[in-house]
Amino acid sequence: MNTHDKKTEVLELLSQTNDSSLIDEVYEMLHPESAIENINLQSLPGELQQKINKALDDYKSGNYITHEQMKEKVQQWLTK
Repeated sequence: MNTHDKKTEVLELLSQTNDSSLIDEVYEMLHPESAIENINLQSLPGELQQKINKALDDYKSGNYITHEQMKEKVQQWLTK
């Protein structure tokens, strides 16, 4: 199945579903910044809030690596 066929099938299945959890998950995958902005930290200890806010700032500024990039780094470390 090529990319176009997959896209067509996904769009068709999404348009037919009433599963709000699935729709929310797909939306968050397409808009990760909205999921980050909706995190409620108020109930957490102050030090943990600071660490999470630092991590969120890093993410928003592009200061992170993807899972795929990390897997490549680990593979490089293992082959040295």
